[in-house]
Amino acid sequence: MKRISAIVAASILVFSCIVPAWADEAPETMSLTVGTPTRISGCFFSGKWGVNSADVDLRELIHGYNTISWEANGDFVIDETVVRQLEAFEESGNRRYRITFNEGLTYNDGSPLAAPDYAFSALLLSSSQFAALGGAPTEMSWLLGYEAFFEGAPFAGVRVIDEHTLDLTIDGRYLPFFYEIVLLNITPYPITVLAPGCEIKDDGQGAYIEGPLTEELLRATVLDEATGYLRNPAVTAGPYVLQSFDEEEQIAQLTKNLYYAGNFEGIVPQIDELTVVHTNPQTALDDVESGRIDLINKISDGAVIEDGMDRVWEDLVRAQSYLRSGKTFLSFACELGPTQSVGVRNAVTRCVNQNEVIAEFTLGHGIPVYAYYGPGQWMAQEAHEELIKYETVLDLTEAAWLLVEDGWVLNENGDAYDKDAGGPRYREAEDGALEKLALKWAQPQETALSGVLEQAMLAHMESIGIEVEITTLPFDELLLHYYRQVDRTYNMFTMSTNFNLAFDPYPAFHTGDAFQGESNRTGLLDEELMKLALAMRQTEVQNNEAYMEHWFNFQDRFHELMPVAPLFSSAYYDFHRNDLQAYHSNAYFSWATAIVYAYIGDPPAEEWGEIEDVPLQMDETFGDDDW
Repeated sequence: MKRISAIVAASILVFSCIVPAWADEAPETMSLTVGTPTRISGCFFSGKWGVNSADVDLRELIHGYNTISWEANGDFVIDETVVRQLEAFEESGNRRYRITFNEGLTYNDGSPLAAPDYAFSALLLSSSQFAALGGAPTEMSWLLGYEAFFEGAPFAGVRVIDEHTLDLTIDGRYLPFFYEIVLLNITPYPITVLAPGCEIKDDGQGAYIEGPLTEELLRATVLDEATGYLRNPAVTAGPYVLQSFDEEEQIAQLTKNLYYAGNFEGIVPQIDELTVVHTNPQTALDDVESGRIDLINKISDGAVIEDGMDRVWEDLVRAQSYLRSGKTFLSFACELGPTQSVGVRNAVTRCVNQNEVIAEFTLGHGIPVYAYYGPGQWMAQEAHEELIKYETVLDLTEAAWLLVEDGWVLNENGDAYDKDAGGPRYREAEDGALEKLALKWAQPQETALSGVLEQAMLAHMESIGIEVEITTLPFDELLLHYYRQVDRTYNMFTMSTNFNLAFDPYPAFHTGDAFQGESNRTGLLDEELMKLALAMRQTEVQNNEAYMEHWFNFQDRFHELMPVAPLFSSAYYDFHRNDLQAYHSNAYFSWATAIVYAYIGDPPAEEWGEIEDVPLQMDETFGDDDW
């Protein structure tokens, strides 16, 4: 058995800051109202039922004590508030990690939290009973013995050594793994709430859940509208406790978790109460200036940004901006109708003038993107000017030729298509019938971008023979179709997303049935693209040169298939009241992480140290649909 002395680590380009000392005296009750431009859908337990960014932020506040954290200088690190010691050992081609937990950790109700809670989380999310609830797969399949556990055996890769010691063994088939340390990340969940009557056992062959764990039990404890943990996670371990959520009013109320021992740096919240409310970005600045809202985050609308910066100059609000590790895009339904065709997807992509959209919507605060990346990711920054090779420009001649090559050469009567006569194109289907080139485009109601894109694209698409029907949907309804939680009838979706901290597109382009839906949202089934994503995943830790080679290979294939038409990224802007101090969303991957450091009051004498660059090696945030 060979002891591994170095634990996996990496870093990202961010701003490093000196965290200020807290004000000597804080108000008795410090409250903050946060506006989110994305509607809250109410999925507050795991990403299995979607990664709506508003829900992701709330989960970040509610749940905590993860084994692994992401720090401001860009490293994935062991959370020392949670973990006292981490050791790693080579065993027969597998890698076993021994995690020793600190004593005295509790949930927000004061109940103890220890190694069995982490084992329960790993087992629950990997169980067949949990999988039966629907949604995206959330299993820890990289752990040794996952397949056997799914069929009912003990989980060999999860061992409860004692109350404060847990062993996790990564199956050698998953090694190397570029972001290996992230495979050890577990969020603890309470077995007494999610699986009452059950307990964690380990007889030496691996951990297992003893007791009445059934799909029916989990449907009651997780999915019940009134009491289920998905929407009502009462027992949690994060910096804040969810007190209530009004879906109709779009208001979530949270209070500080008095049992919280701190984040990975030992920081506990200074703000006692948080109110999170869905807010129209167009009126958000008025709300901040009037005091109805104290903070609005992730603003990308250029008109709102320009208005906000004018108010900053007038000292009415404060602002900060940060480069986004995500993008706005058109997502195609590659399993449905004409958008099953690569030619149609590429033709639509050539019907948009990115610079026009960026100028109109972001007023110059946007950045064009050409493939599957965001400019805030270290890969994109390292690739720099090489990315221009993926640029797709407005070219209606090329777009029309792509349709001709794809067989769309007929009119509704089956005669040769006459571009001067116009109307939709047709082609002969396999059964001899005529197939019309008609697309249904779903857009969210809550964003001004929908109108900008319609103005920029609709006439172009119709001019080359694509019939387009545009439907604007409430955001939560649009997500049901985008995540394929219902039988979708739309061919394309206007969407926006941020990428995971550990960039791993393998699940998003996996061809397996279990991944179709919330993981693979495009419906693209391409074995080559999936293998290229796997090659990225299986790069040796810290071998950035090899990773970049695999990353470019993946982007090449992605750009050829175009399951998603990239549009632009942007700098995010947060605007907030003038006396919100120590809030630095540009140094952390979300407002929910940054707010734990913040307080309301007078600034310290010296809040910031010198800003410096940190070596590039990692990527940034996650969560869908930030408008």
